[in-house]
Amino acid sequence: MIKLLFVDDQSVTLRFLENCFEDRQKYEIVGSLMQAQIADLWCEKKRPDAIFLDIQTKEKNTNGLEMAKKIKEKFPWIKILMMTGFDEISYVPRAREIGVDAFLFKSYSEEKFIQILHEVVDNNQVIFPEEDKKIPVNEGQTPLTDREIEVLRLICQDRSNKEIAGLLYVTESTVKRHVESLLRKTGRSGRAGLVAYAIAGGWINPNI
Repeated sequence: MIKLLFVDDQSVTLRFLENCFEDRQKYEIVGSLMQAQIADLWCEKKRPDAIFLDIQTKEKNTNGLEMAKKIKEKFPWIKILMMTGFDEISYVPRAREIGVDAFLFKSYSEEKFIQILHEVVDNNQVIFPEEDKKIPVNEGQTPLTDREIEVLRLICQDRSNKEIAGLLYVTESTVKRHVESLLRKTGRSGRAGLVAYAIAGGWINPNI
């Protein structure tokens, strides 16, 4: 019996997941939570084999990515299948870095959710979208690096160069070079232009 835990702040998603697995003898649903902040405590209590975890729950003190990292550190054997309804540019590389086992879009069919869980749990596969999303850049410019995308995400959170340097453990001059590279590659004239470009284009979600 494979024990499953669902974590999402939307009841419609929780119900969708329950419909996928509740009538299948192979699976046991050990919890459906609307708060990511208690997911690790639930893991301690119920010991699930796999978790479907929403990347962005509406909580001020945590989110799905932070909780995924915490769970992987405490319970590395638990398979984490990260879900999102927002195709943000940094989600996939950040989830990979944490060690998430699969990345799913909520638009996937019931059959695809079941198939991916099977591949992750039974075949020990790591399942991610085939192609990472790319932010368009000016002609002749190289694609944004993962570090530049991380800097852009923090700029969209209204962080100063000093704050970004502290969060990324680099110097302010390094951050400044990244910002200059972002401006050159995107053709924007300042930080406000970068923020507008990234958020309006759906490339960056500043809330996570």
